[in-house]
Amino acid sequence: MATYETILTIPQSVDETFAFVSDFRNAAKWDPRTFSVDKTTDGDIGIGTRFMLTGGMLPEATVARLHLPKSMAGMALPYDVAEFDAPHEFVLVGESRLVRYRDHLEFWPDGNGTRLRYFAELELKGPLSIMEPLLGRMFQRIGDDATRDLPATVVRGT
Repeated sequence: MATYETILTIPQSVDETFAFVSDFRNAAKWDPRTFSVDKTTDGDIGIGTRFMLTGGMLPEATVARLHLPKSMAGMALPYDVAEFDAPHEFVLVGESRLVRYRDHLEFWPDGNGTRLRYFAELELKGPLSIMEPLLGRMFQRIGDDATRDLPATVVRGT
C-alpha cells in the first residue's frame, strides 16, 4: 500500500477551510489530475455522501495538450464520506476494480489560519498489486501535485 502525507498551512479559518475542502466537488479546482467531481447523493455533506470523481494519471492540462480524449485519459472513481466531524476531520474512502483508496484530512486552528494534515492511502488490487513497490514514489508525486495549490485555492474559493 502506498501512502502520502503532507501538512499545509492555509490562511483561512478552520470553518472556512473545512467547508471548502469537505465539499469534494472543489477538488477539481485544486488537483490538476481531477477533471470533475459530482455529488451523487442528495442533502448536506456528511457520512454517506457520495462523490464521483473523474480524473487520471495525467493532469488535465497535459491531456488537453496531447489532444487525448478525456474518456481515454481519465477514469471514474467513487468516493464515500466515511467520517465527518466538522470542522475537525473528514475521511473519504473508495474502491474500483483496480484500486482501493482512503483520504483522511484533519483540520486545526493555527493562529488566524488552519493547519491541514492530508493523509492518503492507495492500494492496487488483483494483478496490478505486483506493481506496489513502484507505486510509492509515483503516489508521492501525485500527492504533491494534488495539494500544491490547495492553500491558494481555498483562499480564492471562500
